[in-house]
Amino acid sequence: MDRSATRTRAAPALTAVVALGGLALLHARTPGAHGFYPPCPLLTLTGFYCPFCGGLRATADLTRGDVAGAFARNPIVPPLLLVAALVWARWAWSHAAGGDWRPALGARTTYWVLGFLAVFMVARNVPGWTWLSPA
Repeated sequence: MDRSATRTRAAPALTAVVALGGLALLHARTPGAHGFYPPCPLLTLTGFYCPFCGGLRATADLTRGDVAGAFARNPIVPPLLLVAALVWARWAWSHAAGGDWRPALGARTTYWVLGFLAVFMVARNVPGWTWLSPA
């Protein structure tokens, strides 16, 4: 097996190590309790919540098993993380079986995702709709 094939087969494992390291950091240094993390640039500059505001705190809540808290901070993060884990599992399975499957979004899917994120951003900034703002 040549070096590029070995490197390609190691990619899912390396991705898992980096992701688990990030989750461990979020678990150990909760974003709400530590000033370790930078603030959202869009929120700082404009005062508007972006689609991902509260995402780090939601992920940190998930590392503690607080699913309701994660949905309260950002309702798109738990499903997004679930999809990311499923895509990673498919990728890892393909590489373990000797395949070369790679995740990719088509143009239509990309536009739908960007449109959804834009609508979500507008909705979470509607005055009085505090149920969508980061808790």
